[in-house]
Amino acid sequence: MKSLVANMITGENLMNNWLYDPNVTFQMWGKEHILTIFFIILIIFCVYFFRNRLQPYRKIIRLVVGWSLIVSRLSLDLWYVITDQWSLQSSLPLELCSIASLLCGIMLITKNYSLFEIGYFIAIGGATQAILTPDLNFGFPQYRFLQFFLDHMLLVLAPLIMIWLYRFTITRKSLTKSFITLNVIAGIVFVINLLFSANYMFLRQKPRGPSLLDFLGPYPYYIFSLEIVALIIFIILYLPFVRKPSSSHTKSSS
Repeated sequence: MKSLVANMITGENLMNNWLYDPNVTFQMWGKEHILTIFFIILIIFCVYFFRNRLQPYRKIIRLVVGWSLIVSRLSLDLWYVITDQWSLQSSLPLELCSIASLLCGIMLITKNYSLFEIGYFIAIGGATQAILTPDLNFGFPQYRFLQFFLDHMLLVLAPLIMIWLYRFTITRKSLTKSFITLNVIAGIVFVINLLFSANYMFLRQKPRGPSLLDFLGPYPYYIFSLEIVALIIFIILYLPFVRKPSSSHTKSSS
């Protein structure tokens, strides 16, 4: 009986440590970070390499990834509550990748082309930067580490699934629409930041750890520099579609 109780206590401690252990911190470009990046690249490569074989399963893949993005975000809210970390200043889904998660989740579930256009640019551009320079405190194998990288991997995959499995494409109008949408979102989030003394999308100060923003000048000048960087990234993401027809996205029943 004592052994059973001891095992139960040990299991509870392990679960608590998995959910929240401030002693296990994230090390940028440490072993776990590098291996995770390689794993994400491998998954993306496999989806591309086997894209033709995956065609019969594309609806299942689309729905699983779509719902996973939404569930991932909801699980993060639950984690904030369980670990007593939820706050108006840091827990609302107003970071760029959180917004992209919800948009891409809905996009995959509904096959909405307008959401695809926006999601392609902000999801791939934002998630790639987040994967390379995460604003993350918790190391492997804690929940927050696993949720963070799984969510951002799915964010990159979401628009690629629609491109590789559904033949969706991007046009010049898509680039313009996405850049305008990004600025509208940033404007709304900026106002919310002022109301709640928050720092969503890092519009009031830079991340605590190293990031791209370190090279863009002090506040508030880095915001204007970031506009230029975002536009350059959007243009780079548009380049693979320059020679493709502008109306080749499909509306298959699956």
